[in-house]
Amino acid sequence: MKKVFAVMIMLLSLVSVSVSYADEVDDLLNFYVKKFKPEKALLVISGKPDATGMFNDLYMDLKGVNIDKLRLAALTFRMKGVQFNKPSEWKKGNVECESAMQVLATASILEKDINRSIENKSFGSDDHWHDVQLAINPKGLSGKGYYKAGILDVLINIDSGLKIVKGKELWLNNPKVKINKLDLPDYMTKQALSKIQPLVNLNKFPLPVTLHKVQLNKGSAVLSTRTLPKELSGGIRYTYTK
Repeated sequence: MKKVFAVMIMLLSLVSVSVSYADEVDDLLNFYVKKFKPEKALLVISGKPDATGMFNDLYMDLKGVNIDKLRLAALTFRMKGVQFNKPSEWKKGNVECESAMQVLATASILEKDINRSIENKSFGSDDHWHDVQLAINPKGLSGKGYYKAGILDVLINIDSGLKIVKGKELWLNNPKVKINKLDLPDYMTKQALSKIQPLVNLNKFPLPVTLHKVQLNKGSAVLSTRTLPKELSGGIRYTYTK
């Protein structure tokens, strides 16, 4: 009888640990769901975080992500030796990634989301872009948009490469600009371009990631670290669907 009772106590203890563990990881996933508002999310972990909030290996794949009013079609990252703050804080919505030994990441953005982001940028009631139609192709970015400055409404055609700046920003690279039917001073052209730079800004991304390259495809751009993240195999999976 004593042996049976001891086994029951041990099983109850294991169940308690499992529930606590699940709650901790759910809290972590819930934070990123609220932060990025993804359409879908997958979180895979190699094992339980320790009492300080460290994971040995963590993988997350998010679809339809929102960062600083910019939509990313996908955001994927894998982190090893990653230190968060204490799990007891996660339930309060306080999640901080303090450091990581390795971070691999990739972010995909569609041309239509770049266009929408440019038009949504606010920098004065009489100073804005509208009717933007920029297209991404393997050679770079090209297209047109109207820039309204006071009483002027200027059609601007752009052909440009794209580059990573400071590890977190996507900028026009050596843009060639044509102004339709108007002889404008250079400062106005530079002013118009400055309003849309950077095209993508991940400085508010709450993970210690540094991007190194951009791959251009028809209709999209992919920003990534030198090595692409691969899904963690054999881990514990958590999913979310909007």
